[in-house]
Amino acid sequence: MKIFKDGMVVTGDGKTVHEKATVVVIGDTVADVLERVDPSLDQYAEEVVDCSGKCVMPGMINHHQHGVTFGPMFASGCENYGRDFIMNHLDRSLLQGHTTVLNVDGFVTMDEVQETQRHHPIRIKTATTHAPINLRAGELCDGKGLTQKHREMSIEKMFSQGAVCIGEVGGGHTLGGGGQDYLYIPRAVKEAKGKEIDYLQARAMKLSVLGRYIEETYYDRDRVAAALKEAKLDSFLTPEETRDIVYKTTLSSVKVALDGYREAADLARKLNVPLMIHNAPTSKHIVHEIARMNLPTLIACHSNYLFTTEECVENGKFLKQFPGVVLDAAVHDPFGAKKLVATPDNLFAFYENDLVDIVSTDFAAGSSDSMLEGIQHAALEKKLVGFAKAVAQGTSKVAEVLPLLAPNLGLLKKGFGADLVVTAYPEIKSVERVYIGGKLAAKDGKVIR
Repeated sequence: MKIFKDGMVVTGDGKTVHEKATVVVIGDTVADVLERVDPSLDQYAEEVVDCSGKCVMPGMINHHQHGVTFGPMFASGCENYGRDFIMNHLDRSLLQGHTTVLNVDGFVTMDEVQETQRHHPIRIKTATTHAPINLRAGELCDGKGLTQKHREMSIEKMFSQGAVCIGEVGGGHTLGGGGQDYLYIPRAVKEAKGKEIDYLQARAMKLSVLGRYIEETYYDRDRVAAALKEAKLDSFLTPEETRDIVYKTTLSSVKVALDGYREAADLARKLNVPLMIHNAPTSKHIVHEIARMNLPTLIACHSNYLFTTEECVENGKFLKQFPGVVLDAAVHDPFGAKKLVATPDNLFAFYENDLVDIVSTDFAAGSSDSMLEGIQHAALEKKLVGFAKAVAQGTSKVAEVLPLLAPNLGLLKKGFGADLVVTAYPEIKSVERVYIGGKLAAKDGKVIR
């Protein structure tokens, strides 16, 4: 028996915060949550964790992560970033308080998930996008990580082996999003000109040529010339060269990727399974089209990302009217690295307008902030959402929306699995201990294998 004593306990049900309570764990299960101190229990415990002045809550269920398995990455099916990166990325995620991650690099096969799981304590589940049109979009964009086994796999077979949902359909790589900014455009410039550029310069190139809605007809030479000058790229790139690089790296897969949305939606309806789709300006209209299909569960990923603040609120309110639509708010990296998102304005606007159904991190080029950091800023500092509700959006609500992802998890309640985190308070982003199935998985910034 393990006892987590005298902490502020947030149960994950969206309503309950015990200012001073004790969580009792027996084996891999929560045995009880006591709203009183019972010193007599200590003598029976193999471990007593003093949680006074700290917060105890369910482990975060991160339903949108890339780079957490040994298989191909993103909707583009590109080669993964290497074994060391993946293990370090999983370590980082665990130390952030995430006890379950859903791999949304949808071309991964189950043997790759299982192989990764053997080497790391965090719970790893997977989504799937093994369908012909989505496969074609990946190959048009990149496809270098795809082998014959990935090409021959099917969504139906993946579900028979334990997949959680269809997704992430579309993506920043195949739809001209963040992947172009930090990977494909910089790589193309290096190949063509031998020059290193950063993600902001790449983004400036892309937006000047195609606009935020990725439209081939958007190109205007004078606009591109002005953008090159402002980004300090005009010394080695002409507008025409910029156009050609952006078209080559961005346009080839976009139309096919959008067709892949319809393919995936038809499969989700046929199989009666949840569908997770990339929600961004480029895909907005097709997301609306699919929302009208009234699928059982349609998760609109990172609905606060890439839009302007006004747009993301307007789009979120529009989507909310359709049954089955679930709005995901992704934390991304506005509090730390700021590689892809400079400010948390969109995230805060989503909370302020009560548009958040569930929360995740996304990838943010491997530098995403934690779900707990997003909750800390939105709930405890800015008071945009109740603390209990915000925790539920990262725990029990995720488990509810995706029943195969974290069964019997996401709540500190008798009979539920003992995945829990102990954090500082109110600095809940500071994770001190992580338990998975009642076993200590991380402590004081170190992963325990």
